[in-house]
Amino acid sequence: MTSTVLDHRWSMKRESVYNTPVTTDRFYPWIDGVDADWDPRPRQSMGQQGGNGRRSPLGERRYGTIGQGALKLRAELESKGGGVLLDWALGVSTVTAITGGSQQVFHTGITGTLLPSATVQVVKVLNDGTEQVETYAGCTAGKVTIEQPEDNITMLEVDVDARSYTTATAAATPAYATAPVLFDHFQGACALGGTLTVPTTTALASGLTAYADFRSWKIEIDQSIDKDRRVIGSRNQPLAGTPNIKFSGKAEFNDTTLSAGLVGQTKFPWYQTITTTETLDASFTQLQVVIPQLTLNKGLPQVKPGTTTVQDVDADITSDGTNRDIYVVVRTTDTAL
Repeated sequence: MTSTVLDHRWSMKRESVYNTPVTTDRFYPWIDGVDADWDPRPRQSMGQQGGNGRRSPLGERRYGTIGQGALKLRAELESKGGGVLLDWALGVSTVTAITGGSQQVFHTGITGTLLPSATVQVVKVLNDGTEQVETYAGCTAGKVTIEQPEDNITMLEVDVDARSYTTATAAATPAYATAPVLFDHFQGACALGGTLTVPTTTALASGLTAYADFRSWKIEIDQSIDKDRRVIGSRNQPLAGTPNIKFSGKAEFNDTTLSAGLVGQTKFPWYQTITTTETLDASFTQLQVVIPQLTLNKGLPQVKPGTTTVQDVDADITSDGTNRDIYVVVRTTDTAL
């Protein structure tokens, strides 16, 4: 098959050893905004060889050093095939067999300070159909965004640091999950406040009060990686520092829950659950995003006569001292990541 400009694609696989490339085998549909770039970090000598008149710096005194990749990976969250991406991006996963598939629970509570690394392959098709195959190894998730846009599909976006790059690796054969179901705004339900029972290996989180006023939300996780560990002759694997997690969104001003919570600095538990119509044993496939504790920073509603008032929500996600900072739970017909 001859490639066309409709055949750009990307794939990934978790590495066993940092920056040791593996053959990628998990593919995700291409979405606008996916990007992969490599900076060779060129060096130009500052020395000027005098006595030769006016001229620009000598090209022979310019060379590449240890380069650095920057990727942006974007994926729609689906009922199949997302486990590898979520495991790598967040850091920790637990997969438990349930009837008809598995429950996969992800969070950021890694042991130590090293996040998982992955090999990511990006195939960019030239206008004439030729493929440029870019393989990035030692890929570490720096910032992770989970977003529920208004009236749209739930999204995951990851800003990535890459340690090495080559165009000499052959393109992996594309293979996508079979007939996944997309997790979508219209099948979601939010809850805010109450007594949270966090998810287990087999059950979703529960206990919160239904809250139907959210129109959209975004969770931004900064893994606080140190990607500039430039030792002599190399660049070491980034360490992960204290996670910095933010919540933002828009909610209709239908009650004073959020306003009172801002003024009183209430620490709210929150979750959204999406339930599809895809059968999973006696139930259905589901996605749940759980925040045990968020505290509002600002966002009293600003009103305008004759219009629906929608207030901006801005909050910090902090540790409650017991549970994980964030959980992402997928109930899927997949039996493994």
